[in-house]
Amino acid sequence: MTAKATTNATRVLDARKAAYGLRTFAAADFTAEEAAEKLGVPPEEVWKTLVAKGDRTGPLAAVIPTGSRLSLKKLARVSGNRTVAMVSAEEMEKLTGYVKGGCSPFGMRKAMPLFVHAAAATLPRLFVSAGQRGVQLELSGAVFLAAAGATSADLVED
Repeated sequence: MTAKATTNATRVLDARKAAYGLRTFAAADFTAEEAAEKLGVPPEEVWKTLVAKGDRTGPLAAVIPTGSRLSLKKLARVSGNRTVAMVSAEEMEKLTGYVKGGCSPFGMRKAMPLFVHAAAATLPRLFVSAGQRGVQLELSGAVFLAAAGATSADLVED
């Protein structure tokens, strides 16, 4: 199903003239794997946005594929921190303006460095939250990287 939702994320992408689509599904509380199932797409195409805090840089965000586990050591290294720790859902909501399950890498309340797993660059299609539960942005990896201004790096545990 295609959506007509306007969110902070879609406003950012519109301002950057980025090509994207919107897909919706009925949502309450769900995992990224369940989102993929509801969208009818392979789980590796649905990516999740995680928010952490570095000991030197403060808040930062990472976007990784479903089914992968974020390597805090790799994120610390690429972000210039000694250590990185995940923030609580409550702190993530305060920093981003988004609720758990609806955190988009675009249009966050507080600007923060954004890192994306390197595999995104080669994908013809990936999905990330549009800033509301049950609303996903559909865009190519190249468009995502260009619009997000993200640093691409290996971010997942082996």
